[in-house]
Amino acid sequence: MRNGIILCIIALSLSACASKSSVQPVTKDALYYFQQGEMAFEEEEYTKAIEHWQRVRESFTSPELTALSELKIADAQLADELYIEAIASYEDYLKQHPASVRKSDVLLRLGKAHFHQILARDRDQTATRNALATFEQLQKNFPNKVNPQELDNLILQCRSRLAENEIYVGHFYLKTKRYQAAISRLEKLRDDYPEFYDMGHVELYLAQAYYHKGDTETAVNLFDDVSRYNDEELIEESIKLRGKFKI
Repeated sequence: MRNGIILCIIALSLSACASKSSVQPVTKDALYYFQQGEMAFEEEEYTKAIEHWQRVRESFTSPELTALSELKIADAQLADELYIEAIASYEDYLKQHPASVRKSDVLLRLGKAHFHQILARDRDQTATRNALATFEQLQKNFPNKVNPQELDNLILQCRSRLAENEIYVGHFYLKTKRYQAAISRLEKLRDDYPEFYDMGHVELYLAQAYYHKGDTETAVNLFDDVSRYNDEELIEESIKLRGKFKI
């Protein structure tokens, strides 16, 4: 039923433009291959679906059908977990059709393609930043076009991963006795990601870095802050360190 509706809309749209000399009427071949692509996609035969839609796109039957086929190809790449290809296809679609009525949907799918490329906390976080930037653009420009809970959750996951990367690097600096670098990194984490779920360890690492830098007063205040968290292991670790430092 959905395929039939889509094809009817396409046919009506294109027939209305058929009188214009610059637009060719839809051929049976183009509609046939478009429908074959839809059927292959629903059967999760994504490679076949892409091949069919590429034939539609290359036929240059009409601007509308070409644009829709481009978007369908990107969707099939995303479904087939070809994330790099999907990202390129979605970005090209947005570049070619900046005023598309489907822009919010495309941005969400683009963000999800970046999201699926996110690496572990100790790896490069370019994909995380790209996903976050896309989701925040969507949230700012199309607040009523997407599920706010889903979008908030995706943004939170991106921010959490970026914060995890910051604490990983900050802790590495602490272990390698690069105390000022650790302080700079961890203080930036506190400023940029105040909602971070593991802020207790951030303050524990900062307390140690400040102590080794000779700022005992700040270290004591941070150790005191650690006691506010409902984490017995964290508090126990803090007590041991204070005993070791005699503060």
